[in-house]
Amino acid sequence: MASAFLISCDWGTSAFRLRLVRAARHPEVVAERSTLDGILAIQPAGAEGFERHLAAEIERLFGAAGLAPEPEPVYLSGMVTSSLGWKELPYGRLPFPLDGSRTVVAHASLELPHGRHPLVFISGLRSEDDVLRGEETELIGIFGHPGVQPFADSCVVILPGTHSKAVVISGGEIVTFRTYMTGELFSVLGRSSILSRSIDPSVAGDPEDPAFERGVRRGCEEGLIESLFTVRTGPLLADVPPGANARYLSGMLIGAEAASITRRHPAPRPILVAGGAALQALYARAFELVGAGARTHAAPPEVTGLAAVRGHCILRDRPPGPP
Repeated sequence: MASAFLISCDWGTSAFRLRLVRAARHPEVVAERSTLDGILAIQPAGAEGFERHLAAEIERLFGAAGLAPEPEPVYLSGMVTSSLGWKELPYGRLPFPLDGSRTVVAHASLELPHGRHPLVFISGLRSEDDVLRGEETELIGIFGHPGVQPFADSCVVILPGTHSKAVVISGGEIVTFRTYMTGELFSVLGRSSILSRSIDPSVAGDPEDPAFERGVRRGCEEGLIESLFTVRTGPLLADVPPGANARYLSGMLIGAEAASITRRHPAPRPILVAGGAALQALYARAFELVGAGARTHAAPPEVTGLAAVRGHCILRDRPPGPP
């Protein structure tokens, strides 16, 4: 009989999140650990380093929950199964059913003083020229929610972030996807380029800021290569303050992404924006400004906030078959 609990581990490039979950029909997070110990921070220590880190965090997780540790199964997704991670797995292939039935997994165990935790490593997906890891589990979780299932017939899902993904769904399957390095470009340009002297990247995004709108329109209409230097000239020639200039740059990058997505996936295909509420608002405004507002929808925040958790619970209850 399956345990009432599982441990959900979302281990990315720069962040680590561990959750103790009561795995019912509607998953409940009992306790959570979230750190910046992504795989790049652990990778130099090799497999033993990953094992030590996970073991220590499991102990802290049960402490945070106020419960005695038990050897619950641990589901791991994200970059932890990449070539830089703990256990490299081959990519799953497209098309990929959203019920998770073709998920590529590997099994191991972690021995701790209170017992042996079964480990389930979850791989990513590849197309002919692109890859993702972790997002496939999030999509299984998102489309496992009844409120989102009508979009499974046809839509393009936007998963904003460091490496934003535009994922095409058709007939209940992932059929293709495209990666946009939107978040990483904002970070690199704001930290390491000449533009870093012209913006304040700590300022929160605001979809109603005219500077954001100007950026979206510039990125959509002119493209990035010939537009980026206007982030430098704005403060020099028009006294644009650093905060507004950061929003201008954010709008320019998101606008270029939104314009590309709407060209690649024309109406009437719906656009479903996932991610946190703040990013959802920015992307919804960008799609509105590029003329796709009427077909843009926001996934419910209670779904996107627990996307990986829901995906892990579905995979536990519906074990994958052969890839």
